[in-house]
Amino acid sequence: MTAVRLLITGIGGAVGTGLADALAADAPWAEVVGVFSNERSRDAFRSRSSEAVRARVQPVVRDLTDGPSTLALARELAPARRTVVVHAAANVSWTASLEAARRGNVEVTRNVAELARALGGDTRFVYVSSAYTAVEGWEYRNTYEATKAEAERLLRSDYADLRPVVFSCSLVVGHSRTGAIGRFHGIYPLLGLIDRHEPPLLPGGRDRRIDIVPVDWVASELAAVAHHTAQGGPVADVVASSGTAAPRLQELVAGAVAALNRARAQAERAPVREPALVPFRRWEFLRRSLDAWQVHGIPMPPRAFLDRLIGVYRPYFEDDRVLPPTGTVGPCPQWTEFLDPAVGYWFAQQPVRSKALLRTGGAG
Repeated sequence: MTAVRLLITGIGGAVGTGLADALAADAPWAEVVGVFSNERSRDAFRSRSSEAVRARVQPVVRDLTDGPSTLALARELAPARRTVVVHAAANVSWTASLEAARRGNVEVTRNVAELARALGGDTRFVYVSSAYTAVEGWEYRNTYEATKAEAERLLRSDYADLRPVVFSCSLVVGHSRTGAIGRFHGIYPLLGLIDRHEPPLLPGGRDRRIDIVPVDWVASELAAVAHHTAQGGPVADVVASSGTAAPRLQELVAGAVAALNRARAQAERAPVREPALVPFRRWEFLRRSLDAWQVHGIPMPPRAFLDRLIGVYRPYFEDDRVLPPTGTVGPCPQWTEFLDPAVGYWFAQQPVRSKALLRTGGAG
């Protein structure tokens, strides 16, 4: 019988991949089973992982939206004296329909909790949530926040026997030294907008804080929670956020543009301009004026694309509510230390454009 098993859902995502790296770098204290949604996700994970990670993680493919199939995993795994289920799988889209978000964040959480209960023995549940939401006293800004909170309430009410621990983190960016990350979400679409389209203006509250955290710090904190949970004692909830140390939007945009221009210089590309930040009310007036006067001399991204992207970010550029850090082993590194490698890694992963565009710095 296996002594201690970690069963990690969503291991192919940004946080899950970081957790696998952290576990592989530590002395082995548990068998690690990683659950992937499909073979493509599994193969991509293994192709980018180190030999140590591949040797440490036993991959399993399972559609977690399928309740019976998920539950069947309990019969396929060998018994373990203690199991810690780290549920990191989620639909992280800020624009998902309520139906899709509930399926990916509530129904899947229920299925995984049923699996945890069926595993028997001493099984505990660690739920990976967002520092941008809470179960009460919160006005949800999108379906992601609402359904992550709903799933947490579900665990508290229906699965108290699993003694669930909630680990909440804010916007995850790349490794604090290398910039590496498994998935580009969060601030990365904004980087793409600036790099490819060079908008002269962006709407947003200059003094709003954008809480970003490096994936390796998040992963180390989550690994500590999993380890403490596996030891069997009570474990408090953790919020892995940067709090008042987070950059203000104006600082983040300026820092990202500076880092982007350093990466562009190495690629022999012209620098981009730092967009000016304007209040949303002024932004809307300017957009209406440009449409009414049919001004075409100002370079702007396609209207539909820009409106869609700004619509995604608007709740966070106007309202910077985030849970304060609590229960972490150590403080989050300073954003000035990890933004540059995060931007540089993202830039290096982008498709190479034509030589003409490389020389002129034009948008591709």
